[in-house]
Amino acid sequence: MFAVFAVVRFNHKRNISITQVSNKASITPNNFQPAVTILKPVYGLDCELAANLRSFCQQDYPEYQIIFGLHNKNDPALPIIKNIVNEFKNIDVSYIVDSRLYGTNHKVSNLINICPAAKHDYVLIADSDIRVSANYLSAVMSPFADPTVGAVTCLYAGSARGKMASSLNAMLINEWFLPSVLISRVLQPVKFCLGATMIVRHDLLNRIGGFKALSKFLADDYMLGKFISDLGYKIHLSDFIVENIVEEASLKDLFLHELRWARTLRNVEPLGYALTFLTDTLVISSLAAVTCYMVTTSLALSLIPVLWALMIRIILHLCTHQIAGSNNAGSIWLIPLRDILSFGIRVISFTGTSIWWRNHSFNVDAAGLMHTTEDSQLKPDTEDKIPDLTTSQDY
Repeated sequence: MFAVFAVVRFNHKRNISITQVSNKASITPNNFQPAVTILKPVYGLDCELAANLRSFCQQDYPEYQIIFGLHNKNDPALPIIKNIVNEFKNIDVSYIVDSRLYGTNHKVSNLINICPAAKHDYVLIADSDIRVSANYLSAVMSPFADPTVGAVTCLYAGSARGKMASSLNAMLINEWFLPSVLISRVLQPVKFCLGATMIVRHDLLNRIGGFKALSKFLADDYMLGKFISDLGYKIHLSDFIVENIVEEASLKDLFLHELRWARTLRNVEPLGYALTFLTDTLVISSLAAVTCYMVTTSLALSLIPVLWALMIRIILHLCTHQIAGSNNAGSIWLIPLRDILSFGIRVISFTGTSIWWRNHSFNVDAAGLMHTTEDSQLKPDTEDKIPDLTTSQDY
């Protein structure tokens, strides 16, 4: 019920903002539209990658730069990126291929490699499976008109492609993760960022030590927000929601993906994550029903907790569908399977510290740092080595 309240509250405020925009009310106070650099780390072929990346090149915004970053010149995403760079010659868009590593988080190493090419005072990081509308930059940059804001971040809604595993993943994003962030926002100021969109003032990024300060953390997005918040600046959670294009090839891939996500949350918010068993309402109500039946032997009375929990759960599903605005966000009929799977992954997440990410196996310690058997081959800085480095200017 609390989750439903948080979602309805957010959606009401968001609808007011959309109405103001449709009535041509300004969403940029004092016409505040500073130039911004968008950093897009890319690894492999995400679902509908070309459309995702192209959406960032079609912004209704006066001045912005886009830099795509890859680790490997043989990455299958490179031909797509080359085509996009050639297609949008009217804007400042380029790519860099740089194989240097600075820590166990390869995504952050990618950001370290491409950030020196950033030209502007604001840096925006967005994952390659994210799609946005043309008013995205205008909406997410406007909060920086307040000088106390150090970073801006966005919620994301899952939009499934393909098999049932994709729908289950979209439901986790929309019906568990999104409400949990909104509940946190109701209870206390936001002090973290979400990887779908992170925007930070360049001077503050330098003050925390740049992206190198994040190079060994699993939850780099969370830690970026925490470091900026520790400097005394606000983290603004935008009302703008980006679309996360979700495609899981199999239930095994879904399991490994969500286990990594669960162990990430367990590390960054151990107490909060431990209490998330309260969100397993169908499982808890089923246990309550069994207990009630053992005491009363009344089947009708025993079913009341399950029916009540299921009703509220369906309401939450419908409310989050309004926010997601997608017909690819899962089905009511998948709710029992989704909740049982979430409960199982939550239990398993406490049984170990290993994760599988980008074809590598890692262990995560209590501080949220990633470790691998390859650590001995990685050095904090590798500028003295000749890198595999290519820029768009070479083509």
